[in-house]
Amino acid sequence: NRNEEPEPKLTEISMDLKTHLHNLTKFSESQIQRTKQEAEKQQKGELRASQAKCTKTQQDIHQLRAQLNALVTEHREAELTLRKKKYKVEMEIENWIQKYDVDMGEKQTEYEEVDEVYTEEKAQLAELKEKYAMLEQEYSQVKEERRLRQEQKEKDERELAIMVRAATQIQALWKGYLVRSLLRFKKKKKGKKGKK
Repeated sequence: NRNEEPEPKLTEISMDLKTHLHNLTKFSESQIQRTKQEAEKQQKGELRASQAKCTKTQQDIHQLRAQLNALVTEHREAELTLRKKKYKVEMEIENWIQKYDVDMGEKQTEYEEVDEVYTEEKAQLAELKEKYAMLEQEYSQVKEERRLRQEQKEKDERELAIMVRAATQIQALWKGYLVRSLLRFKKKKKGKKGKK
């Protein structure tokens, strides 16, 4: 009997569970259906919004593409002008570089010629300086010799003048002596004549 008692309870529980499961299934299906409908509704709304955005974006793209084409056309001429200017400037720069190279080549040649002349003149100047130093030394010697000769000449002239003065004085004294001697001699002779 004990083994038979639990069966009706199990059946009851099983029935309850089945009912509950059936209700849960119905509720779930209803919930899923509602969720699905809401999702579809939301999806449709989003799709409409997305399509509107796509349409707007397409319009923006067309508009921007038209603006871009207009700008490209507008700026193509400006670019062409700038390219021409760039080419012209590049050619001018190239010409200036060539002119600079030619000028620098000429200047280099001129510098080398001037440097050669300068080196030669420097060597000549050094040689002239050496000659000048020798000549200056010789001139100093000649000057010194002249000075010494002049001093000697002046000394000789002084000595000669002294000797001439001395000779003149000696001659004057000698003449005076001779005159006095002659006068004495004459007096003696006169004296002798008078005595006779």
